[in-house]
Amino acid sequence: MKASLSLPLAVGLLTFGAGCMDNWQSFFVRDNKRLGEAPGCEIPTDPNATGLLSGVLDVSIRHSYAAYLFTENAMIARADPGRGIAESNGIFVRGAYLNFEPDPLCPVMMPAIEARFSNFIDPGGSRTIGIGIVPDSIGRAIADTIAGCGRMDITVTVELFGQTQAGIDMKTQPFDYPITVCDGCLVYCPIGMTCPPPEPHPGTDCDCDDTEVDTGELPCHSGQDDPIDCRLVPPCT
Repeated sequence: MKASLSLPLAVGLLTFGAGCMDNWQSFFVRDNKRLGEAPGCEIPTDPNATGLLSGVLDVSIRHSYAAYLFTENAMIARADPGRGIAESNGIFVRGAYLNFEPDPLCPVMMPAIEARFSNFIDPGGSRTIGIGIVPDSIGRAIADTIAGCGRMDITVTVELFGQTQAGIDMKTQPFDYPITVCDGCLVYCPIGMTCPPPEPHPGTDCDCDDTEVDTGELPCHSGQDDPIDCRLVPPCT
């Protein structure tokens, strides 16, 4: 099993590829794996490692959301050196189609995106693929809208696509991942500090010079999923 970080270098408006096979028995996303504890933030490769059912994105800190998709290639290896048969069932993962379902109570325009990257999964193998499923452009559009709503719940649908070594186009099942988007909800003031968090930016009155309480480690992705000490975010940093 392998881990890889394939955060896309470029994204564009979605144009669906023609002829992809929806062979979900052979090429599929199992779940979004939770990274190991900070500061190591190890990418899990074990299929039984903890998977997240949903995520939280705090746009007061960041505008993108990174997922670590445990992806499997269940096709059987076909290589036979004795007969001169080369392998044909490895999958070159080329990218992902990203679609966004907005919150009906706080609508925002979120166009579909095609994210491009490169990975490879051996026949019968798996790979944990790191990909930004909420690009910065989408996150900034949400941040411009959320002030009037307080928070919103969106669903990102991810479909990885690629091609086998034999040249057959492949696509995974639609993998739906709910994300709660907020403005300041992950920032907290430790017990014992005199900084009641104002809304909508908890922690802006934080005592940046208070060193009586250990701030701990920065989360693997500040502003995503895990609470963060107010002294580790602007204006303290």
